[in-house]
Amino acid sequence: MSRELPPTGDPVTNQIFFDYLFLEGKDAAEAADHIICNSSMELEPGAFILFPKMLPIGPLLATNNATRQVGQLWKEDSTFLTWLDQQPVCSVIYVAFGSITIFDQLQFEELALGLEDTKMPFLWVARPGPSGNMDYVYPSSYLDRIGSRGKIVSWAPQQEVLNHPSVACFMSHCGYCGWNSTMEGVSNNVPV
Repeated sequence: MSRELPPTGDPVTNQIFFDYLFLEGKDAAEAADHIICNSSMELEPGAFILFPKMLPIGPLLATNNATRQVGQLWKEDSTFLTWLDQQPVCSVIYVAFGSITIFDQLQFEELALGLEDTKMPFLWVARPGPSGNMDYVYPSSYLDRIGSRGKIVSWAPQQEVLNHPSVACFMSHCGYCGWNSTMEGVSNNVPV
């Protein structure tokens, strides 16, 4: 079944992560007495039964408050906060797929049209492509049709967004390198 799913990143980057995490990391994991991980027994009991060397100490977040963080990969678009403040409590779909997820044009269009079809307010982090520019084209008249119901930014501080009272749910890739996003959503009581 997983072979039927579309890839979620650049194939070269995917291979680098796989080689590092699973091939090079294997020897270090075998030599370790324990492997500390950002999870909890309550979230993944089966994994910790299968891998007794794993020691869950989470959820750990970079911060547990809405303070600004430094060290982001992309430039933040600060207009999101004013827009969020204008939305009703628990009404906004927050959409973010992480720093390395790459869509093809069809996937991008389908996501855009799906968000439009919800008729709900949404904050979509549509980050630049590998070129550093917005490599995707929105469907014809899309931005006019969504109007102020949708807010599209190139980057936003996720903890601050998930901490905001207007956010109802979080649409995330939840894949490898997406665990931090999953933990941030769960820790802020935002359904993922």
